[in-house]
Amino acid sequence: MGLESGIRERWRPAGGLQDDGLIHSPAGRRRSQEGDELHGVGALRRNPLAAASQPCIFSQGGELIWRAPRRGLNRTMEFEPLKVLLVGNDARFAHGVAEMLRASGGATGVATVPTLEAGLAELAAHSYHAILFELPSANAAGLFQVTQLTLKIPRLPVVVFGPANDGIFGAEIVRAGAQDYLTKDEIEPRALQHALRCAIERQHEYNALIDEKDNYYGIFDHLVEGVFRTTPDGHYLLANVALARIYGYESPVELMASIKDIATRLYVEPGRREEFVRLMREHDTLTGFESKIYRKDGTIIWISENCRAVRSAPGRLLYYEGTVEDITERKHSEEQIRRTTSELSRSREDLRAKNLIMEENLRMAREIQLTMLPQQYPAFPGNVPPEQSAFQFVHRYQAAETVSGDFFSVSALSDNEAAVFICDVTGHGVRAALVTAMIRALAEELKPLAREPGNFLRKLNSDLCSILKSTGSPMLTTAFYLVADWPAGKMRFANAGHPKPLLMHRSTGRIELLAHVSSRGEPALGLFDNPSYQTSEVTIAPGDFVMLFTDGLYEVQGQNEELYSQERLMLDAQNLLQKPAAQMFDELLEAIRAFSVDHEFDDDVCLVGMEFAGKPALKS
Repeated sequence: MGLESGIRERWRPAGGLQDDGLIHSPAGRRRSQEGDELHGVGALRRNPLAAASQPCIFSQGGELIWRAPRRGLNRTMEFEPLKVLLVGNDARFAHGVAEMLRASGGATGVATVPTLEAGLAELAAHSYHAILFELPSANAAGLFQVTQLTLKIPRLPVVVFGPANDGIFGAEIVRAGAQDYLTKDEIEPRALQHALRCAIERQHEYNALIDEKDNYYGIFDHLVEGVFRTTPDGHYLLANVALARIYGYESPVELMASIKDIATRLYVEPGRREEFVRLMREHDTLTGFESKIYRKDGTIIWISENCRAVRSAPGRLLYYEGTVEDITERKHSEEQIRRTTSELSRSREDLRAKNLIMEENLRMAREIQLTMLPQQYPAFPGNVPPEQSAFQFVHRYQAAETVSGDFFSVSALSDNEAAVFICDVTGHGVRAALVTAMIRALAEELKPLAREPGNFLRKLNSDLCSILKSTGSPMLTTAFYLVADWPAGKMRFANAGHPKPLLMHRSTGRIELLAHVSSRGEPALGLFDNPSYQTSEVTIAPGDFVMLFTDGLYEVQGQNEELYSQERLMLDAQNLLQKPAAQMFDELLEAIRAFSVDHEFDDDVCLVGMEFAGKPALKS
């Protein structure tokens, strides 16, 4: 069996010989049977940049040279002489093949060993580009040796020399993993050189395909979420490792063999599978389908399923496929939060009433949560109309989901002092909204400490830690708190890991970040038991404007995965500096939406502004 028949047998499923007399690989590249254009000098001359990124063998001065691929075009190209290991116990034949390769320029490094065991030892100690393997006879023992060699050294090409031109045996050799089968009595230098060249190139493509396949299945089997494909009548067609682990099975094979009827073997509630099928029939997709299911050992867990229906071109339902997430911990956490809320109601009567209101707010969702925000702003001093107040306020509030994890408040500590508080609970949705309601209630109880921002945040953190620890599910909360005194022209503030507000000096056109003089960062609320929060003070003048915001304002992705940054926020704010506060906020939000790839915010957004209008005109 010669080179051409070996290639046909090896590559027939994806390529093969065509009428033009050229051999076509799976990637569609053409290889001349004479080998003159196979990654040769001509290929390098036609496209040196493209050729530089591919591994290849080419002729240089009559000698085959292996060029390893390089990652960057600015690095020096490195060439390595082709090294071949010849395994055979016929010393005369081995010597002849080695001399033939050296004389024809087929390889400059040819090593010979007499046995397969010696060859494996040599391969373990040194690196080679190809293996030439001599078989003394065309029998099952020789086929076994080839199989053993290709299994132990799967990434090196093997060219086998056999004693007879037996096409059937040659095909078996190729199926055993060799790249080609050549008859010992018909070897000539040019054919041997060409066979070696093609074997190395085919092996490289085969290795690349195997790497790509392994990478795909590696991703599939290492997903955190379970992945499934099921028939409409309740049989599993496909499952990944994560799904088997969620359901308590050793492997996907065991899972699919054990569960033959999803309706009765998996779901706890009768009729749950029927409900699943009904919804899929109506909508073809399903998101967040939460159910209790039995694991292999009989324990019950909660899962959430996302699914789609796959249909044929005429519209016939083929199967369902989707993902499964284990939400048992979330369900338990929600139950723990409900129990903790009840305990807090018994220990703090005032907080109990607020928590009852909070639960009702969650049931009423977004509309009720908005009532927790300031509906009107206090005036300073309290006896002047709002338009004459020393401090003017404005806000914009947008939830990413039904309810939000952002919260703010504006309150009067006295006729002279205004307090502004803003916080952002990690995530958004029901759990985050629950924590914001707790913070609102705790802040109300801390009014005696409200004039000292650092002490206020320290006590708020202590109370919040006590609550969250009992739930077993701590949640990070950033916060910023300031107290402004209009007669003194001073503003005191403290920061708990929150984005630094912008202090805009309209009289000078300058914008600065409201940061501590020490530039020391301080932790978010709910992380540590007793951190210290520094109180800082700055001077404010009439016309100054303070803009507080949550990180959802600038954590927005634009085209080409570019992120809207705090630096860009300051530039856009600079362009709007002289606009009225409400107009400034509206145009700023519109500019960020225009930047976003989907023209929406992915997270909750809260903006609060306070403008120092100056000393009010008081009636005598």
